[in-house]
Amino acid sequence: MCIRDSPIPSSFSIHKFIPGFILTNIVLTFHKIWIAYNTTINLTELIFIFLLRLVDQTLGTLRALYVNKGKPGIGAVLGFIESAIWVIAISQVIKDLDDPLLIIGYSLGFAAGTISGSYIESSIAIGDVVVRIFLQRGENSELLTKELRTNGFGVTVINGEGMEGEVSIAWCVTPRKQVKKVLNIVSEISPNAYVTTEATNPTYLTDNRK
Repeated sequence: MCIRDSPIPSSFSIHKFIPGFILTNIVLTFHKIWIAYNTTINLTELIFIFLLRLVDQTLGTLRALYVNKGKPGIGAVLGFIESAIWVIAISQVIKDLDDPLLIIGYSLGFAAGTISGSYIESSIAIGDVVVRIFLQRGENSELLTKELRTNGFGVTVINGEGMEGEVSIAWCVTPRKQVKKVLNIVSEISPNAYVTTEATNPTYLTDNRK
């Protein structure tokens, strides 16, 4: 008895079948690897490391701020807490260096702590700022000075000469929290004024601020 080979349907294409087969096996393989690896991941530990590094870096940013603003006592307390948290966080990572997610959690905590520290620093707004206001003589310079002083801001006016004639330079030292109020007054009275700001650390020779 003669057995004939079954003919392959003309619609069948081996080139269409192989890519789908390979893709399916690749997906299944990665899925198995993920399941096997995921069972070893301790999400609680990952989150714990992230939060430790977040708080640690936030305190580090604030510590540097207070030290630069002449408050080393507060900086020392923050530094003590910061170093203790850092030791705990790094010890958790060192226990299992083969787990990349713990390293990623540590790194993400550092990045998030930098952002949160900067945000908190800008919200606290510690320190003073010197605001310099440059404007042409006669462009409401006297009115601006009077308005600033009426609102409780000390102003020192210096007369000078610029490229286009005489100018007035008003110097105003104010707490950082009040800078926005000063700028609003300037924009209302002299919107064309040129303004610069710079952080400053006043030195008080007496207990009373002049």
